[in-house]
Amino acid sequence: MDYHHLHALHTLADDCPYDFGADSLPDSDGFLGIGGDLSTATLLHAYRCGAFPWYSPNEPICWWSPDVRCVIRPSDFHPSKSLQRTAKTQTWSISSNLAFLAVVEACSQPRRDSAESWIGDDIKAAYNQLNQLGAASSIEVWAGVPQHSELIGGLYGVHFGSIFCGESMFHRKSDASKIAFWALMQLSKQAGIELIDCQVVNNHLLSLGASKLAKADFLKALTTLVHRPSGNLQTTKGFGSHNLMP
Repeated sequence: MDYHHLHALHTLADDCPYDFGADSLPDSDGFLGIGGDLSTATLLHAYRCGAFPWYSPNEPICWWSPDVRCVIRPSDFHPSKSLQRTAKTQTWSISSNLAFLAVVEACSQPRRDSAESWIGDDIKAAYNQLNQLGAASSIEVWAGVPQHSELIGGLYGVHFGSIFCGESMFHRKSDASKIAFWALMQLSKQAGIELIDCQVVNNHLLSLGASKLAKADFLKALTTLVHRPSGNLQTTKGFGSHNLMP
């Protein structure tokens, strides 16, 4: 994402008619309000303001900006010994942006702890448009050769300047989503992405090395990060999970 590409994204975001700079409602866990749309201009402007959509299908669009943010710097990620063993012993392959829609679709499937998903058809279409603009990326984990074997894990999110805002991840094999997260850290370091926004704090992300950041501190950092160019989260071809090892 060089300067010209980044400038084009900001120019597009400037067309958004909505204001995402308002404070969240008291005792709302970061709820900003209802309404708006999922156009590329709206989404880009929302992310550069620290907001993101989160709502159930067939319900009005809800916007959030948590009072406590979950973040991780790529250089702070340290894989556990068990995850390192997985990377060494599995014949999995990793790619980026080879199967964006397939990753989003997999993330939309019901989980063991929830029968419903917040990723509806409107979300899928909106983030696919961002991907086509180079403003959203996916990491894929394959059982074997990329695009010629089962997709067993992955994640996707919004890439804006030198920040990556993670949206969702999935796994069909144990540790596959963690391998995707590890790959995101490695590719982010290579691209010069400085911060990964994990949005909402949960124990799984904390176990991967994420930490908590107050909203005011996050927004202060965001102001600089969204205007700082970085490289692309792109691999020209897949690479084996063992290549994640130093």
